[in-house]
Amino acid sequence: MHNATSHARHTFKLSLLAVAIGAASFSAIEQASAFTAYEDANNRFIINGRIAGNYTWNRGGVDGEDNFKNQASRINLVYEHYFADDWTALARTEWGFDPFFENGDDNHTKRHQYVGVKHPVYGTVLLGQQWSIYYDMVGIMTDQLWVYGAEAQGSFNGNMGNGFQGLSRPNQSISYRNTWDDLTWGLMYGTSTGENKSDLVGFDSVTGNPEYVSRGGERRYFAQTALSWKASEDLTLAAAYNYSRIEQHYVTSDAGQVTEDPNVNAWLLGASWTPGNWYLAVTAGEQRNLRGQGNGAYQSARGYEGVARYTFPELTSFGDVQLYSAVNRYEDKDTSQRASYYVLGTALVAFDSKLILALEHRFNDNKTASGSNTTADKDSTALLVRYNY
Repeated sequence: MHNATSHARHTFKLSLLAVAIGAASFSAIEQASAFTAYEDANNRFIINGRIAGNYTWNRGGVDGEDNFKNQASRINLVYEHYFADDWTALARTEWGFDPFFENGDDNHTKRHQYVGVKHPVYGTVLLGQQWSIYYDMVGIMTDQLWVYGAEAQGSFNGNMGNGFQGLSRPNQSISYRNTWDDLTWGLMYGTSTGENKSDLVGFDSVTGNPEYVSRGGERRYFAQTALSWKASEDLTLAAAYNYSRIEQHYVTSDAGQVTEDPNVNAWLLGASWTPGNWYLAVTAGEQRNLRGQGNGAYQSARGYEGVARYTFPELTSFGDVQLYSAVNRYEDKDTSQRASYYVLGTALVAFDSKLILALEHRFNDNKTASGSNTTADKDSTALLVRYNY
């Protein structure tokens, strides 16, 4: 009886893996296309990824800026090992790359690299570079478009990159999450990124050794928590908060050094509703020192996102057809400045979710601090081709 039960427990399911490493880490479409390279009673090794690119007319709202770009192509490797008493160890590495060699090379970058353990009762602990729980439990609700979106929630629109600030895929971090009935709670902490002494300002008068000062930003630490409640079969409510202890270093013209503390505070609320073939979601949040600091724009800002999507299952012989709309609006609380746009789109999700063709039109609605239109105010249109493997 023990052997039969153990074997049943050893049979992995992709849906369980998604729970273990996060919804953003292993979406439903990525589950469908994932390739199990090896599996036995105690081990499983999965390979998946995507090759994707988009051609955009008026990219960034700039008239005549028409070009083709890589769209986050990647390869993802996940290994799991089952121990006794329902404990499972896992390791993951994911790398982004440019298969089109836009700049003459593959431009590979590390997206994820972590190890962890999971248990159905005691939860999941991950250590390394991973999705923040701020994004994975709340922000992902409105990050549902194929090209645009997720530019007002705080996960990806921060100063110096949100991996640095802790809101997208932070490195040197540890997370814990667990689910009790309809509640899921997450906690995350990230350590210092270290000080970078990069600027030569002179030489010691006694030893002759070069003297350097630090310039740029240093993350001392960050901490965040998130809570998600599945209120019904179709309705989910969630909230997240993040605090990042940041030091910013400047070098003056006379080789002096100035240090400021533009610490980041960010909170985000989200809700998703999925009646029938509909997907409806909103997020709203407020951030301080996320995108701007000092007296700059967006030092204190609010962000709103909304998505409405309807899926026609198997409308064609190839697969599903989606029609959707979205809004992204990021506002400076103290002026009229905003980064805002609206999206209308359609997509074909074909051949068991292996091929996605999407067309999205973006209506830009940006404003300067005085309320006038910006120079990047032209509408943009993007055509995406993506292959999941």
